[in-house]
Amino acid sequence: MALEYTITPEPALISVTVEGLPDYLSIDRLWNDIVAACNQHQCFDILGTSNLEPAPSGEAYSHAAIFEAAGVHNRFRIAWVEENPATKEWIKLSEAVVRNRDLATARAFDSLEDAKRWLTDGAATRV
Repeated sequence: MALEYTITPEPALISVTVEGLPDYLSIDRLWNDIVAACNQHQCFDILGTSNLEPAPSGEAYSHAAIFEAAGVHNRFRIAWVEENPATKEWIKLSEAVVRNRDLATARAFDSLEDAKRWLTDGAATRV
């Protein structure tokens, strides 16, 4: 199934839900749309949930170039929850790529509650 997603602005964050098979072009389109929503609403906290089909690990490495081209920067905070156990390692690899390139503060979580708490706690401590 092709990648499908919804992006919903909420009072304190941008909520993103994604499902399907990720590939370079669909991930690129997704992050360009997320960045556009963040810029429009001046909200750079992103809560993502996904149920993705397993993708080649090489697609995870493309996140750095995609994030840079889309305009993701260090003001972004991304909390992501992957529901498919077969894809969790791919999400964690994507997280590591983004964090190691210092493109954004990003973290993968096992539960939506933990992800929301992390975003909320971080927002309270920002200067």
